[in-house]
Amino acid sequence: MEIENSKILVVLVLVVIVEFAIICALIGVVLRKRKQVSSEVSAPVVEPLKAEASRLAPASNALFATLSRELRTPLNGLLGLAQIMQEENPSEDGVAIEGCARHMLAVLATLVNLSKIQTEWDDLPEHREWVSLHDLMEQLKRDVVFRADLRGLKLEIQHQDKTLRLRGDGDHLRAIVENALLGSIESVPLVEIPTAKEILHVSWSTEGSDVKVEIVNPREEYIAERRQQIEEVFRMTTGENHARIKMEYLYWAVSSALLERYHGVMYADPVETGGVDTLLSFEMEQMQASATGELPRGGLRLDQPGKAAKSLLALPVSLSLIVAEDDPITRRFMQTVLGHMKQEVVFATNGRDVLELVRGSKGCDLILMDIDMPIMDGMDAALALRAGEAGELGKHVPIVAVTAFSTLSDSGKFKQAGMDYFLPQPVKLRELREVLLDVIRQERKN
Repeated sequence: MEIENSKILVVLVLVVIVEFAIICALIGVVLRKRKQVSSEVSAPVVEPLKAEASRLAPASNALFATLSRELRTPLNGLLGLAQIMQEENPSEDGVAIEGCARHMLAVLATLVNLSKIQTEWDDLPEHREWVSLHDLMEQLKRDVVFRADLRGLKLEIQHQDKTLRLRGDGDHLRAIVENALLGSIESVPLVEIPTAKEILHVSWSTEGSDVKVEIVNPREEYIAERRQQIEEVFRMTTGENHARIKMEYLYWAVSSALLERYHGVMYADPVETGGVDTLLSFEMEQMQASATGELPRGGLRLDQPGKAAKSLLALPVSLSLIVAEDDPITRRFMQTVLGHMKQEVVFATNGRDVLELVRGSKGCDLILMDIDMPIMDGMDAALALRAGEAGELGKHVPIVAVTAFSTLSDSGKFKQAGMDYFLPQPVKLRELREVLLDVIRQERKN
């Protein structure tokens, strides 16, 4: 009974926090005046609006950044607790709790990314790396399965092959496909609760440098004004006409804008038998790689199907860890998780403390580095370590970038600063465990 009451409490607190977050985010995303929108289906979304972005009130942008961080931090802490509860007593209720919470976090992520696109379009970093489209698609399938199920959909993916790699920014590629997919799922009307499952088909193919991703949703309703509605999202205002914004257009706006960076476009056509066929077409360099289970250090790892081992079980080796985190809720969560895994942990609350700990350490196997910290943030601390300001150990010790929120281009930015891994909060227990196991494997090789 105590566990069930705790679950109910988690859900209630999550709902209150995120509803407030969404309200604040919608107010702070943009302050702009309305203009006449184009009716051309293939009209660019961002380029004609770049001048508009400069009119975003700086005070509003600062307020949005502050509120989003303050709301994300407790939300991530609660999601971490929900994960622990699910590990200790797995249930369908636990799956629903985490699925709902991640849905809420995805909403906030979309709003933040849209704001970032509008205000930082010319300066949005792009980190080029080889990305497996097969692995990315399979991971997205696992991430959205709960939301698809609520709308009576079962995802099936048709891959061109398993060996193709795309040369581009992994954050951008994921956001393009994920937001297009979420928009399609979200647009399914829920006037009636679905009683039977229909297949949501996703396929991808390449020819030369051209990449095509197709989403065929039998439950989606075709909207002729879809492009105009997407453009209208870029002209939101806190002034007049406070009509409810449909989430699918927010998702599609992020996907459409990023497609422009890769000379791409999104098309949508009705299907004769019912539903909508959405096609993403863009350009990206490609290569064929050997089929192997070995992935680059810090690369995307799929959640393995089937019943995995408990993420909180003790690891075969006890590593010496430094965890840099200024939020007490997150520190408590990490202390609990790493304690279960039998790891040795020293905590720091800012980057300067990290440098001191590394400088005075006889050995450190891994640093879990929060990005947003006082005195010295995680980025500056990582750069200082790699520059040798804390001695020889700091030049080589593996660093995990841990951030309370993952926005566009963050992963590439952290890698360029010399960080080896990237874990967005709320940290998934399986992903944290995989990073620790990878460090153990690397040490054994050396």
